[in-house]
Amino acid sequence: MSNNNLSFLDDGQSIASTVTHLHNYFRHVYSQHKIKRSELVSRLDAATEEEEQNVLQQLRQVDEELTLFGILSDSLSAVNRVVHSRAVANVLGVEAELYQVHLEDEAEQLTERQVAQRRATQGKES
Repeated sequence: MSNNNLSFLDDGQSIASTVTHLHNYFRHVYSQHKIKRSELVSRLDAATEEEEQNVLQQLRQVDEELTLFGILSDSLSAVNRVVHSRAVANVLGVEAELYQVHLEDEAEQLTERQVAQRRATQGKES
């Protein structure tokens, strides 16, 4: 699949900046889940027998999510380091599409406004 159209980027973003934002997002979500896990472990210590199974189920769910968000964060960390490395910039050049800031044209702006208006209308009907 080849997509040379950068229209998936928001105005003023580049592929490199999007990778950085995604890495930061998943790293933050991972940290939030670590905190939630710690809180559940604390609740488990004080849980009654009937609460224990519920807390254990929540703990299993958080552990699964931690695994997924950890993988995403680690993967994006590697991509982020490579994309922003001097070696890649030297090979591709700073003018490469990877680093180019996407500037929306009028057609993209109009399409985004129409989508936003449709969503707003649908939200009022619900």
